[in-house]
Amino acid sequence: MRLAFAAHRPPLRRITVHPTPLAGTGAYLAHDLIRALGKHLPVSDDRHPLPTWTNNSDRSWRIAAAWFIALKITHVTVCRAHRLSKPQWEHLLALSALTGTRLTLLCNGPLPRHTAALLDTIFHRVLDTLRAATAHWRPPSGPPASDSYPWWQHTTAFPPRDAELWFRLPPQPREPPTITFIPGTEPTGATPPLPVPGPHQHPCHPHTAQIAARIHTRVAHPVHATCVALRALTGYNSQQIKTLHERSGNGLPEIPAWAQLLLNAARHLTHLRGHPDALNVLSTPSWEHPEIEQALRACRLLPTPPARHHTAPVTTGARRANRSMLQARVL
Repeated sequence: MRLAFAAHRPPLRRITVHPTPLAGTGAYLAHDLIRALGKHLPVSDDRHPLPTWTNNSDRSWRIAAAWFIALKITHVTVCRAHRLSKPQWEHLLALSALTGTRLTLLCNGPLPRHTAALLDTIFHRVLDTLRAATAHWRPPSGPPASDSYPWWQHTTAFPPRDAELWFRLPPQPREPPTITFIPGTEPTGATPPLPVPGPHQHPCHPHTAQIAARIHTRVAHPVHATCVALRALTGYNSQQIKTLHERSGNGLPEIPAWAQLLLNAARHLTHLRGHPDALNVLSTPSWEHPEIEQALRACRLLPTPPARHHTAPVTTGARRANRSMLQARVL
């Protein structure tokens, strides 16, 4: 167990999962895998229940697989595997085959007969000495992967603190424009004073860094996380995001690297669902929009009303003409 826990090194794309005790079957183990990746399911209460996908085993395992592929996980260790059910073993074996992740099952006791029978159907090795286990979990040499390492540094509190700062989203445009981020446009020196901090700053702005860390930590669904990131960057609402098309002129706006990782996971989830030709992987049904709003609240993001468009005032002469026309119609 000590070696297994020491092998949990997300920057090296190796994670260790300790399954929730007495959690039973279903989606619980998939949720444990997602949490081991640094993602968290929202905290439910009487007003905000858990999202519907959390009660669906198939959807939960697909979400776990999408994160595994996007984050390029190479090795996963599952502790106390002798306590897992046969369906959970089958899900783990399918996850390993689908994502190419090396799977290590740490058994702290004898395997049930129906579970042990699965080992006869696959190629595997048995490590039963301390020396073999030490060699097996020896970390690879070399620096951490630069493309995914920054998002493993989860320093954001979960659940959110009561006194945590809220950020207001950019003004909601009538039509989604295409945004291009231009590096070097932020002023140097101290953080500029903002009455209500806006996350639509340069990607390296401290406010944007806080929001990126919250989204990566507090939103477990890849599509919902990407929608929250897109709303934080552009001010789009969920209905506007549905109208975007990745492969047409009305394309998704250019987004920074921290959000691109989320979009990659959303694309992988779309492929795992069997819809690889979807024009917009972020098109969510209307019944999922409350779940996205729940994710916004978990990240402490406040939606902004649509931008108001003021019309020119009506002159006195125009008012008299309109009044005359109305009287003529009445007569």
